[in-house]
Amino acid sequence: MKTMILSATVTVLALLGAACSKSSTVADSNTATAPVAATAQSASKSEIASKTPADWIVVQDEDYIPVNDDLSRKLQSARKAFLMKDPATAAADVRAVADLLSTETSGTSRGSKEHIDVAMRQLSALAADLDSKKTVEAKRFDAVIAAAHRADLDSDWLVVDESSWYPYVDEPDLHFQNAHQSFLAKNYDKAAEEIRKGAAFVKLEARRSSGDVKYSLNSSAQELGKLAVDTKKGTVKSVQQGDGAFARADRALAQSHQVKAKESWAKKETVKTGHEMKAGARLLEQSAAWAGSEANAGVSAVVTDTRTLAGKLADGSGYAANEVDKGINHLGKEISDLGHKALPRS
Repeated sequence: MKTMILSATVTVLALLGAACSKSSTVADSNTATAPVAATAQSASKSEIASKTPADWIVVQDEDYIPVNDDLSRKLQSARKAFLMKDPATAAADVRAVADLLSTETSGTSRGSKEHIDVAMRQLSALAADLDSKKTVEAKRFDAVIAAAHRADLDSDWLVVDESSWYPYVDEPDLHFQNAHQSFLAKNYDKAAEEIRKGAAFVKLEARRSSGDVKYSLNSSAQELGKLAVDTKKGTVKSVQQGDGAFARADRALAQSHQVKAKESWAKKETVKTGHEMKAGARLLEQSAAWAGSEANAGVSAVVTDTRTLAGKLADGSGYAANEVDKGINHLGKEISDLGHKALPRS
């Protein structure tokens, strides 16, 4: 299993504020600010430092891949060499990506292994063509590296531990807030870019989810993708349209972590349960902040209770089994209620 790259620039505990009122049009919203959930709390001894990607790979101006592990760094190096018309270096990096993928086949599902095998064949053929100086179109190059990234996620992201995914819990919402502010400033290209970056982390979480939760995450990613396209075109007129999409994405992410908390608790993985619950509470709070002050106030009690219990679990002391069952269920109910009452799809 790969360890995600350390590049801490934000802190999970630091975003302070409240949902603000926003007007229905950009022209009327010049003084509005993105809602920020209040999260001040004492750090536990098991707190995991937050991180942000070292960089991004942008494929055909639409697919954003965070550079946060060995494989994505090699993908980025290969693409840079290709764009600089250095086929020999690009070929070497492409083969290095194939070598990294080859180490991930052990213990993976049949479907994941098939995806890896296909990606490795495509990488091998691409490297051979680069070495022979055959003409390689940028569209083909990007398609191959994007497929390699998806194959990597299919096998690796499914089994990452909390030290790999938890540092990135705040990343989607930070990009949503950047998008909100850019939209108000009428910088639609920047807003679209930030929306796509947030969507990239929604897709990452979908890779380690299943069933209804996976469907919700993929639906949110698709909604964000369309929002990015429309924002760049300048056809999104209401700031609330974006805010609603961000609220739904954060809620889907919260639901994923709540389900993972239940699964981890069933396996008696107490530390992981604590981090999943803390992430779920954090994202529930962010979702409610986007939905408005009434929704935000409604979730405050369960968010506080969940954080307290999650801290006990992560530290490994001071909790009772029935208390954990109750806490996970209360978190799930609040996430469900927010979806039914406060977040109708536009």
